[in-house]
Amino acid sequence: MPLLGVRSLDSLGRSDSMSSLDVSTDSGHLDDSLCSSGSEDALEEAGVYLNIDIEDGRISPVESRTILILEPVDDSKDLICIRLSTNHHSFSLKRSVTIRTFNSFYYLQETLKLLHPYISVPSLPPKPLLMFSSQQQKLQKLAKFLSSVLSELQYHSNKALHLFLQTTLSLERIQLNLDGVRDDDVPKNPLEDRRSNSKNGFNMIFGESLNS
Repeated sequence: MPLLGVRSLDSLGRSDSMSSLDVSTDSGHLDDSLCSSGSEDALEEAGVYLNIDIEDGRISPVESRTILILEPVDDSKDLICIRLSTNHHSFSLKRSVTIRTFNSFYYLQETLKLLHPYISVPSLPPKPLLMFSSQQQKLQKLAKFLSSVLSELQYHSNKALHLFLQTTLSLERIQLNLDGVRDDDVPKNPLEDRRSNSKNGFNMIFGESLNS
């Protein structure tokens, strides 16, 4: 079961330039300062932190540890920063960060429902209801949804999930991949979480193997 908690996350300095950003950049690269300034003196802001247990699924399993953090971006109620740190073998990157819109979570839900009709897709509240919830309630619901998705091993073969979590491709580009028009992959040099305090925190949990 995922452990969900609301924490004050350090170094979440907000960038005024975020308001004009097209968050779904197609280059595969995005400056992570748009999620955080990296300043230790930045004011603490609320985010949602989850420690998720994902089954390894192999004959000789290893202990799998996954951390998911959702943060608000600037004062925007639509943009959400998703940080993922994991040692699970199904993911190409051990640590990544991307920015997605509120509506994109519903796109992911519908895509999973379409491509995995025999699995009960994790639920999301009706969009109008969640849209007018507080920012913290919204983050909690979206984080719970993602944790449930990550806990289902059958979804790990879904390309849309990996492109959603570990790239900055637009939803249109992700859909083109599903339609067979494009064949993008998780980049080797993506936007990574380079905050020193986050890296130290992850290393305390995962050990130095995350850097190998």
